[in-house]
Order: sequence, then structure tokens, then C-alpha cells
Amino acid sequence: MKKTLILLSFLIVHSVLFSQTVENELETYIQNFQYQKALEYISDKEPSAYLQFQEAMCHKALGNYLKSIDILQRLSTDNPENVRVKSELANCFAITGRRQAGIDCYNDLIRLDSTNLYYKIQKAELLFQQTKYEKALCLFKEIYGRNNSPNTLTQIAQCFEKMNQADSAMVYFKAAWDTNPSDSYSAASLVNLCLKAGRSLEALAHSTVYLEKDSTDQQMNLLNALTYYVMDNYEEAISRFKKCYEAGDSSLIVNRSLGISYYSLRENYEAEIFLDKAFRQDTTNNNVLYCLAVSSNELADHKKAIPLFRKLLDRTIPPDLTLYLYYKGLASAYDKGSLFEDAVESYKKALIYAGTNQKMTINFAIGQLYENQVKDSSNALIYYQNYRQDLNEYLEGLIRKNETDENVDDTKKRLKYLDKHIKELTKSMSVN
Repeated sequence: MKKTLILLSFLIVHSVLFSQTVENELETYIQNFQYQKALEYISDKEPSAYLQFQEAMCHKALGNYLKSIDILQRLSTDNPENVRVKSELANCFAITGRRQAGIDCYNDLIRLDSTNLYYKIQKAELLFQQTKYEKALCLFKEIYGRNNSPNTLTQIAQCFEKMNQADSAMVYFKAAWDTNPSDSYSAASLVNLCLKAGRSLEALAHSTVYLEKDSTDQQMNLLNALTYYVMDNYEEAISRFKKCYEAGDSSLIVNRSLGISYYSLRENYEAEIFLDKAFRQDTTNNNVLYCLAVSSNELADHKKAIPLFRKLLDRTIPPDLTLYLYYKGLASAYDKGSLFEDAVESYKKALIYAGTNQKMTINFAIGQLYENQVKDSSNALIYYQNYRQDLNEYLEGLIRKNETDENVDDTKKRLKYLDKHIKELTKSMSVN
């Protein structure tokens, strides 16, 4: 009897030691990230719940989530209350985009442990990913009531933002930032929402405060520059966009904003450089294309301006004012390129879309081209007469509106000079 007990004790001790050896060797592989070796090691051993779980974790670590899910589902069915298995299964579902399956797992886990914040946070994040923002919001608020975490405040703000409740989103982004002054995401989100809401002064104040603490933050520097840009303060915008550009940000928004800022200040040389970069990055933006065409034309680069204006006309059917500007710009580019007959034809097309005062300018420009460049006095007279009619109607309008004597007198002088010029041109034609 005594020998039997000794033998039994020896077998038990040997079994325990063998089990510990297996676990220690396997854990060494896992701790050294040698997951493939761990899988080979497991395949040579008798199956057990412990080894199957470790096999699932190795497959997960190697990105083979389907195999991991298959093993974990079997283990969870065998032992529904094993929270470690179900937690890992939920995580695999989330990684593979099976969000509802993940939520179902977290619901089971919450039933097993209703006080566990981790499970509720994971469930709330999956609800957010499912675009179930109201449900996610309720759960995040419950979570914040227990953890007071600034990160949860940010998640609440994100829910409000997705629900298009910008004011509430701003309140929570601000609270998250106040709680954690280094929270660049919440600060940037707050500034961005202020800009979208047209609250430029608030956006400027918030971005300035943040940059006083961290002047190197690229996203906040960009938002600060955009704030000056939307406020039409182009000098300050350029200074800040240049800082972004020199820090390595050559994105479309930086190139476009720099180009349009320079264009607005009529600094055409710099405008053309950045507008050209922006147009190469996005050839569909007609505002960039128009500003680039105008800048090139102002720099007397008609060979570049002409095809740009033609591209605008080919791709758009815009309102009359826009077509007027495009044709007028094209005509000006032709004129500067000494393509005078093409300039005349483009001005005539601009006339079709011109308003009353705009027709006055175009008729005079056509008359000048016919007289001085095309050397066609007959057509010049026609357009000078049209210009005279426009000018006369303009004068009558000034008188009706009780405009200042200075404006009325100036228009009368222009009419007097025009009449004299028409008379001289007519006389020269009769002599010839």
C-alpha cells in the first residue's frame, strides 16, 4: 500500500512538472514573438483548453484572424463564462469588421460583469463605428460618469459632431482640451468646427492659445493660417501658410491657399507659382484655374493664359457674370499676345454676357482694337457709337440717382472727348 502511494505521488509530481515545462517552453516562444515556432510546438502536443487558447492567440498575432475566431468560438461554446476567451473573440470580430458580432460578445461580457468599464468602452466604440451615434453617446456619457476621462469627453464630442450638433460638440471638445491641455486632437477639432460655423474670431483665439504652448503643431498651424485666410487677412495668412510650407507641408490646401492669397494681393508672380502647383494637384478646381489664368495674363504670359481661359470655357456652363469674366480675360490675353482679331472676337462674346456698365467697357475696348490694332476704322466707329450710347445711358442714370457733381462732370468730359474723337475718325475716313 505504501509503495502504491509513493508511485502515485511520483506520477502526480511528474505530471505537474511536465505541464509546467510545456507551459514554460511555450511562454518563452510567445514572449520572444516566435509565434510560428509556438504553433509548431502546440501541434506536437495533446490538445487542451490552455493550448487551444494559446494557438488562437498566436494566429491572432500573425494576422490570421479567421483561424483565431474559429478556435475561440469553440472554446467560448465549451465555457461561456470564460471572460478572457470571449474578450479576445470580441476583439477579433472588431478587427475583421464584424462589429455586431463584437457587440454581442461585449453584451455577454457586460452581463457577466456589469461594472467592467473596459467592456462598455469597447461596445461604445463599436456602436460609433456602426454610425449608431445616439446609442454610443448614451453609453459614453454613462462611462464618463464613472471614469471622468478627458478621452471620453472627446468621444462624446465626436458623437455630437457626427449628429450635426456642432454647438454641443464644441462644448465637449473644449472641455476635453481644458482637462488635458496637450490634447491636440480636441483642440484642432474645436478650431475646425468654429471655422465651419463661421466663428472665425473664436477659431483664431483658440488656435493662438494652443500655438503659444506648442508652436510646432502642424495641424494647428494650418488651422491658424486658414483662420486668417477666411477672415480675408491675406498678409497674415501668407506668413502662416509659408511656415507650413517650409515645414514640409506641400498639400493641396496649402498651395491653393497661398496661391489665392497672393492673387488677392495682386502679387501675381508668387500667385502663379503656388496656383500652378495647386492646379497640378487638382485639375478640377475652376477657381484655381481662373486665378492662375489671370495671374499668368497679368505677367504677360499669354501663351499660358490663353489655353487656361479656353479650358475654363470648354469645361463650364457658368452664370453670365462668370462667362463675361472668362471671355474678357481670354480677350485680354489675346490682346497682350498680339492676336488682335482673336481678341476682338472674344470681346464680342463677352458682350453677350455683360451687364450694362460692363458693356460700356467692352464696347470701348473693341473700338480701340479695331482702330489701333486691326486698322478697321469702320468697325471702330460702330463700337465707339455703341460706347457713346452706353456712356449716355450711364450719365442719365447718375443724374437720376443724384450722384455727386464730380461723377457727372467726369462722365460729361468723357462724352465730350468721345464726340471729338468720333468726329476726327470720321473725317480721316472721308479723306482716305
